[in-house]
Amino acid sequence: MAKHAPDDDDHVTDLARYRKAKEAAARRPPPKPKAPRQSFLGSNPRAGLILVIVVLVLAALYLLPGLL
Repeated sequence: MAKHAPDDDDHVTDLARYRKAKEAAARRPPPKPKAPRQSFLGSNPRAGLILVIVVLVLAALYLLPGLL
């Protein structure tokens, strides 16, 4: 035996309301994509290591002549 669907069934839609919603969605601009997060050192994953090496080399060049 077939079951009767209630009047407020979600599967039954008003065609005019559907078309109006479809037109409104077409007129609405697409959502802006989120900008990727920019890190302080850029996109290079080894930038932190390179920065530490540069700081160590500069510190060595500054401190070693004073120790000699």
